[in-house]
Amino acid sequence: MLMLSITFGHFLKRSGHKYLQEAGLTVLIGMICGAILKYALDVETYMSDLSAHFSQIFLILLLPPIIFESGYNMKKKPFFKNIGTVMLFSFLGTFIALITSSLLFMLAGLVPFLSPSFTWKESFAFGSLISATDPVSVLSIFKEMDADENLYALVFGESIFNDAVAIVMYRTVLTAGLDGDGPAEEIGIAIGKFCIIFVGSLAIGAVSALLIAFILKR
Repeated sequence: MLMLSITFGHFLKRSGHKYLQEAGLTVLIGMICGAILKYALDVETYMSDLSAHFSQIFLILLLPPIIFESGYNMKKKPFFKNIGTVMLFSFLGTFIALITSSLLFMLAGLVPFLSPSFTWKESFAFGSLISATDPVSVLSIFKEMDADENLYALVFGESIFNDAVAIVMYRTVLTAGLDGDGPAEEIGIAIGKFCIIFVGSLAIGAVSALLIAFILKR
């Protein structure tokens, strides 16, 4: 699938097609291959095993090179010039998206014959999962269109920091009410987890970046 995406993406760029970008082509290839695996081949056991381990494979092997490439080629001046707006979108914007999505999901479950009913815990868990978007396709299109560097910095920066909010909220929702803590205690625990994940991720990223920069320079 990766080779198909690279090969057809190369010919797509050379053809100068205006309505289909490389990211959209990759999505189409994934949909076609997924449909073939699901309906044409008897691979239920293989697919279940792959699905069970794919999250770890993705996080350990595939995601770090993608993040490294984005950070390595990032334009620093536009990013830090808009750092205030980036943080506003990342935290306040993600919270707004989380609450809105969760409430809409919960309301949809109240409509007869539209959806099964969902508890507040299930609704907010779902809202936490979809609130932090990763605009990989949008950013790739921005690069090809040579979009404004400030716009690129805002979208890219927001997609970096909003993951911490989503991870903490999802884990907090799943463990809510299990330990018998009150709302105030759970809010305090959530803030503590958020600080640990955010500061820890920032520290690991900074140390890794400095180490890699030193190695490449030498």
